[in-house]
Amino acid sequence: MSADSEARPRRFTDVTEVHDISVVLGEVAAYPGDQEYIRRWTSRTEDGADCNVSALTLSAHAGTHIDAPFHLLQKGKTLDMYSLDRFITPAQVVSAEESDSIRPSALADLEIKRGEALLFRTDNTDRGLLRKTEFQEEYVYLSLEAAQHCVAVGISIVGIDCLSVDRYGDLALPAHHCLLENDVLILEGIDLQGVPPGRYMLLCLPLRMKGGEASPARAVLIR
Repeated sequence: MSADSEARPRRFTDVTEVHDISVVLGEVAAYPGDQEYIRRWTSRTEDGADCNVSALTLSAHAGTHIDAPFHLLQKGKTLDMYSLDRFITPAQVVSAEESDSIRPSALADLEIKRGEALLFRTDNTDRGLLRKTEFQEEYVYLSLEAAQHCVAVGISIVGIDCLSVDRYGDLALPAHHCLLENDVLILEGIDLQGVPPGRYMLLCLPLRMKGGEASPARAVLIR
């Protein structure tokens, strides 16, 4: 995404599956303390205007979104410092059976390739957590030990089916710190309903803006 990065075209052929794993903005409760999504009409044809125009107010962490290191680290990278290739990458969807937090055991039998993304499908998906209109404080999160394992095996992006990789109320944010301090991007708020575990190509493009610690993303899995 940086101005000096070399664009390398990719081709996707013989695609048989496409899964939109993004949530609908405005239909997911905001994380407590974050700006709620607001859409305000500034021009309406039904009011006699020539066109329909709206203005949006939202958090950079609204809905399906990507966290960059600058989210927590004063000198951390912002999203515009990454090339587009970082957001278009091989990925695995992993079914994690734990009821409270994802443990390293969820990764024990996986063949993991360095540089790929790892997306966790948990009980959050089965509960329809991201489809509820009120924020749910109880959700399956990523344990520090699992985050450390992701770093050790060279994962580039960690995704989860809730709005935070950390337990609600844990202000230390151990999983965030572990991942972001090691240049592992975080993709939160992914909707994995109906997505089978397995290997895919992930496309999760953030908005093109300077200095972003995070950004909403349209995330898609194809294979």
